[in-house]
Amino acid sequence: MGVTMALFWLTLVISIIGSNAGGEFSVLHSPQSLKFTGSSKTLESLLKEIFSASLGLSVEENSEWNGLSITDPFNTPEAVVEVYIDGVSSLGENAGLKAKNFPLIVDEYEPDTYDAIKHRINQRFTNGGNKIINIRLSEPDDLLSASKAFGEIVPPKVSKQTLQHLKYDGVEEDYQFLYELAVLKVLTAKIRSGVISADNIVDFYNIRFRSLHALSDYHGPNSLQTKEAKKLLGNALQELSEAFVKAYDGSVLVTAVTTDVAHTRRAVRAAPEFRAESQAMERSNVLRNATTEHDNYTADYAAIFNIILWFGVVFTFTLVAIVYAIMDMDPGRDSIIYRMTNTRMKKDN
Repeated sequence: MGVTMALFWLTLVISIIGSNAGGEFSVLHSPQSLKFTGSSKTLESLLKEIFSASLGLSVEENSEWNGLSITDPFNTPEAVVEVYIDGVSSLGENAGLKAKNFPLIVDEYEPDTYDAIKHRINQRFTNGGNKIINIRLSEPDDLLSASKAFGEIVPPKVSKQTLQHLKYDGVEEDYQFLYELAVLKVLTAKIRSGVISADNIVDFYNIRFRSLHALSDYHGPNSLQTKEAKKLLGNALQELSEAFVKAYDGSVLVTAVTTDVAHTRRAVRAAPEFRAESQAMERSNVLRNATTEHDNYTADYAAIFNIILWFGVVFTFTLVAIVYAIMDMDPGRDSIIYRMTNTRMKKDN
């Protein structure tokens, strides 16, 4: 009963996610060996199969999606780049991206694309040497781990530029977006400098842009600030694509994935500079927050609540069933204790 109920709730959650979240799979550049056609929908869980097939790796799940054709299986791309953008279903036409777009059905909350591709590459190429990079642009630790491929990446300071609606200070969501955008431009500059090049070894890059969904939530999805942010990000993605294409002599698949699942939780980790400026204010609010911390719930609250709730329900009904079974028990026929005691009494007589 417990397993059945868990499967029921898992199916319900996935169906709710799929029915209320959408996205877009955009191909910014593909080599001549790959051909993306049509405009049919694809599942987010199938992206790992699309990337695997593009790299010439084994595919574990068959799909009826006909958007990809491999025209030359002997010249598959040397690298795949996925830029994952949280919190928006599409960058829209205002972004100015030159891309082939496909509607994306979100069928899983946190995709395992990176882990699956990493596992398949390591299985195929046991000698190593592959660049398998996973970067969250807001995390300094990720930038440090990526230095093996790109060289030292110094977290940049947000430089002033001509902005019509976004603000450098006063709005944390705007600042965090501009910080991640600056990091993305630093990566582009590194690639242009020649730190990576074609070496006939398969590579995979997963770059995660996390701050656009908080900015869109704060200002509104149709606000001037959000439109400006999408345009800035679109320009940065185009420059990133051009840098990768030049580095790999065109033998690279560059994609962008947008999903609005992240709108279910609005949580942004502040950029290092902005976080340092707000630490004093946070310390002054410790006592006040302590009185109301029972109102704050972690991301695991819903899962823990459901586990405790349904365990309690199953345990209660199981206990009731046991009680009723004991009440209906015939001691002369069902109770081994009664029979043994009765036999011993006869022997004593």
